[in-house]
Amino acid sequence: MHIHMPKALHDWRDFLKEVGIIVLGVLIALSLEQMVEAWHWHEKVNASQAAIRRELLWDDGPQIYQRAAMHRCVAASLDAIRAAVESGKSRHDVSRAIDGYWMEVTTFDSLAHDAANTSDVATHMSPAQLELFNTPYYIIPLMERTNREEVADLPRLRALRRTGGPLSEAESSQLLLAVETLRSEDQTMWLASVWIMPSLHALGGELDPARTQDFMTRAKDHYGSCVRNLPPNFPT
Repeated sequence: MHIHMPKALHDWRDFLKEVGIIVLGVLIALSLEQMVEAWHWHEKVNASQAAIRRELLWDDGPQIYQRAAMHRCVAASLDAIRAAVESGKSRHDVSRAIDGYWMEVTTFDSLAHDAANTSDVATHMSPAQLELFNTPYYIIPLMERTNREEVADLPRLRALRRTGGPLSEAESSQLLLAVETLRSEDQTMWLASVWIMPSLHALGGELDPARTQDFMTRAKDHYGSCVRNLPPNFPT
């Protein structure tokens, strides 16, 4: 004697089986989508980190290294100008002292870091990675602003008329103001360099040797043996 299951029960089993297949398919599709999205963000994070490392170690780093290396030379040059003015040196001698002052006109960029923040890539980095990259960028915008201020203040130093008799009181005052303004700006660049260099060491790479050498060569062209390479563990 055969017992036949009600047809309705067979229909419900088939229905639940089909629903299960659909749900499983949706779950698999969602999992695959999440895996693809995670891989996509992983690639974006890697590309962003590579861009930030290049910006710090190839672009900004060699410039920061140069400013730290020639800080005492810049300070000595400004001291020489002040001494020439205060001791009543001739216009020619003061002009020669002014010609001894030099600083690199460049930019301190944070484009890669800004792009990571605006594209939401930074939120997919680990806190440790984010802090490692964020630390130098706390100061780089200050160096960019200060270097622009130096460029704007330099003409006050260069504006001295090269012909004529002794400096007037007004000319001397103008020169001394320019000297101390540039000294303050150089001190800011120096302190910023001292702050940033350990962060660059922490990245685990090295400053681009060719660019670093180029910047150091230009500094030595102007300040000679006064410019020396920084110790490997600078500033400690």
